[in-house]
Amino acid sequence: MAVPPRTSILSLISFLHHHLRALLADPAALLAVRHRCAALLEPPPPPLSNRRNNNHHSSSDQAEDDVLAALHGAIDAFHPPSGDDAFDASSCCLAGVEDALQAPALLPEHGEAAAPGLDNRRVAACAYFYLALVRCAQGDAWQSAMHFLQAVAVCPLLVAGGEGLAPRALWEGLFDEGVLARAGAVAGEEEDAARRAARRYKDWLMYYKVVADAVPNAAATAGAGSDDG
Repeated sequence: MAVPPRTSILSLISFLHHHLRALLADPAALLAVRHRCAALLEPPPPPLSNRRNNNHHSSSDQAEDDVLAALHGAIDAFHPPSGDDAFDASSCCLAGVEDALQAPALLPEHGEAAAPGLDNRRVAACAYFYLALVRCAQGDAWQSAMHFLQAVAVCPLLVAGGEGLAPRALWEGLFDEGVLARAGAVAGEEEDAARRAARRYKDWLMYYKVVADAVPNAAATAGAGSDDG
């Protein structure tokens, strides 16, 4: 796997963190994201035959309701700290939001487990996007970037800037025509190209976290061992 220089990976993390922090600092933009997310998570009306039998609520129906309720509840409860003094007071709230987002994020990508007619990928991508915001609010730029890129890998159209959840400048900075072309985009297949590009970015971040960080750690361990000898 070809990996860019460490400075380029750091720039990628910084770019993502900058735009997500800007979103967190803009109450109107954050509210607009919440409304778009709610609209994207609205399942289609059930068939008429199902409405006539709506008294029969199975355990699987309850599980579906629980997943969507957890996601909506987490989104409604998400309030980023407004300043340094507010961070400690909101840290428990952010942790609770993060916990509530886990089940929706871990839905299998294929199927409609959350609600009939509602693609699991929409649910999971919304959850990952909000996990990115939570981690950004907590100051964890690397994990925030990983969650954001996972949201794109799951459902690019839901995240895409403009009609999607991501700020337009963030999306266009990461998934411009050149990036999509290098990811193999052809007419009508931009979504798959964005998914491949997001996975490639994630691979770079994992390399930075696991491989690049292991080198100085190994050197430090070796140095400590030689001192003991």
